[in-house]
Amino acid sequence: MPGTALPIFNAAMSRRQRWTMFVSSTSGALETFDIVAYAFFAQQIGRAFFPASAGATEMLSFALLALGYLVRPLGGLIFGHLGDKHGRRQVFAWSAMVAAAATLAIGLLPSYRVWGIAAPVLLLVLRLVQGFCVGGELPGAVVYAVETQWKNRGFLCGIVFFAVNVALLIAAALNLALRMMLNSAQMDAFGWRVGFLFGGAVGLFSFALRRTLPETDEYREATGARHRQPLAVLLRRHWPAVVTGIVASALVGVTNGIFFAYVPAWLRQFGYEPQRIAQGQMLFVVVISIGMLAVARIGDVLPRRVIFRTGAVLSALFAPCFYVLLSRHLLGLPALFFLAGIVTSFAHGTFACVIAEMFPIGVRFCGVAAAINLGLATSMGTAPLLASVLVIKTQILPAPALLIVLSAVLAFMASFFTGREFVRMA
Repeated sequence: MPGTALPIFNAAMSRRQRWTMFVSSTSGALETFDIVAYAFFAQQIGRAFFPASAGATEMLSFALLALGYLVRPLGGLIFGHLGDKHGRRQVFAWSAMVAAAATLAIGLLPSYRVWGIAAPVLLLVLRLVQGFCVGGELPGAVVYAVETQWKNRGFLCGIVFFAVNVALLIAAALNLALRMMLNSAQMDAFGWRVGFLFGGAVGLFSFALRRTLPETDEYREATGARHRQPLAVLLRRHWPAVVTGIVASALVGVTNGIFFAYVPAWLRQFGYEPQRIAQGQMLFVVVISIGMLAVARIGDVLPRRVIFRTGAVLSALFAPCFYVLLSRHLLGLPALFFLAGIVTSFAHGTFACVIAEMFPIGVRFCGVAAAINLGLATSMGTAPLLASVLVIKTQILPAPALLIVLSAVLAFMASFFTGREFVRMA
């Protein structure tokens, strides 16, 4: 029976394919580590690069985070076009190198007190460069997963996002360790830089590893299916699939942006200690990581779109409960973060493979990059900012739950348009 063994240990998977999956899965992990590190230290970054006289330094920092996300779709389309036209390997490697260099530079950039207005300007430039380059990172990893071994491609996509969540766990652990070892003044002075220096150094190492990757199996064999202008073909023939993928990805982006970037600042308004919040987020990452692998594995047996649809329904129902229970201290942080991890794993474990299956190989990199970046990246980057504005305008602290509910409803509707698959099935 297909799918009775874990595919990563399947004898049909060669050593080269295992190495390909290991290296390619690090891309989404590194991308996520850099982003979450910025979100965790948004307050310190705001105080370091914006004058106190400007006011709302934390919101300015979130705005810079959002701008870095907003440029990612452009980078994803360009890297996706090059990846479909010339091959996945070179594009996948060089995007990592430039992104890692930008991350290192952020960690070394002098503050506003030292360089004045030049500091926030250069921070903005580096965030834009970083966002542009990572636009091809996670889509490239998904494409490698789908085109490496077809029998259990859902589980392989699950491995990519498992690596992403391992990076989240490492970032959360680093955040917790720094806050336990350093006081507020030390965190403002240099503690926040540690994550960027670490992420940039590992990113450069990943670039070296990616240069050893072979071309994907399917792309190498499908010479007749390639296009001279894949981006034009995508926009002309496959735009409905792109729109569907954007809406599906937005649910994952909004939940990530809220739970990782906005919730820490929001919870402190109710007296929760930063260490307890960090511990709750670590538990959330552990639960969702394990849950995603299980859900992704089930998706190789049952229809993935149905599992994703179930996740959308659960997210819409759970989000209001999460905020109300936490704001009123009716249930402990560990229990609610545990439940949040289970609920969100349904959509997180299936959405990427569902999207990749909607595009033929000639435009797959473009299609996945467009859908994931326009949906996941922009929503994840803007969700904390929108949540902050929503609370300020409405004076209703649980209001950010409305963002999750809205994205879940739209994702539920989009799930009914994901049934058409243009790739050969195992």
